Order: sequence, then C-alpha cells, then structure tokens
Amino acid sequence: MTAASSTAVGIPEVSRETLIRALRDRSLTLVDVLSPESFVAFHIPGAINLPVMDIARLASQVLPDRRRRIVTYCGGPT
Repeated sequence: MTAASSTAVGIPEVSRETLIRALRDRSLTLVDVLSPESFVAFHIPGAINLPVMDIARLASQVLPDRRRRIVTYCGGPT
C-alpha cells in the first residue's frame, strides 16, 4: 500500500482509494479509536473499535492479526 502523503511527524496518510482497495482485499485492519458511542454512530464499515484510552490494555485482544497493516482513524466518514 502506498501512502498518499505524510503528516508532520512522518506518519503516513492513506488515500481514500487506497483504503477502499485494501479493505476489499483484506490487506489491512481498520481501527476506529473513538468512544464506543461514536463508533456506533459514525464508524466506517469493516472497522474495529479500539478507543484510544484502551489501546495499551486491549490491542493484543482486539486486533485479529497484528502482523497485518493497521490504519487508525478518529472520526467518521465525512
């Protein structure tokens, strides 16, 4: 997967088209880091909810394959 650009701290950003393609071929795990309430209301289909405050505690239980590329987001589709 090719990043569309990088943020100021060097974290790659993924284009919408790249994300859609990767979700279709199941080559990544999409993680919504908002609250469970926000997840229910606004998540992207196929995403896993792992609230940012719970990442350290729950990541090993919630993420199905930690070797797979992981994309996180903190807001619903706009």
